[in-house]
Amino acid sequence: MQLTQAAFRLESAVEAQLRLGDPELAAVGAELLEVLRPAIKQTLLDVVEMAAQEVNGQLVGHRVDIRLIEGDPELVVGPDDSKIPPPPPQPKGLEEAVEALERITLRLPAYLKDLVADAAEDAGASVNTFVIDALRSRAYERPSSNSVKRTIDL
Repeated sequence: MQLTQAAFRLESAVEAQLRLGDPELAAVGAELLEVLRPAIKQTLLDVVEMAAQEVNGQLVGHRVDIRLIEGDPELVVGPDDSKIPPPPPQPKGLEEAVEALERITLRLPAYLKDLVADAAEDAGASVNTFVIDALRSRAYERPSSNSVKRTIDL
């Protein structure tokens, strides 16, 4: 993400507007922009951070982190199982294990069955384990009411 370019475009737009008026005002405005340059960049970084928080509030199983690369932020999505509780402990003994299981019949299109089988194989899991993990993580998703609301004072 090129915040330097975004800040430059903002400064150019302000300077263009200032040049339309009195030359003395344009000179004062240019000096003011020079002094405000760090605050503008910090505000843009704050906006990126708020966007990452907003997305994190809606993700389950993944997390958005911000890394600074040569002064510009980079959004990186990685795994995050912290919002998904672990499965309950395995039952002891065959009888208890059989009692703990429930069976459902799932009807799905053939293309989706193949897609799930391929994804399970890529993950190194059985189709059953893959589907259980996917359902468990989806069951703990919450609506996007976790949105971050904050005002940035300029």
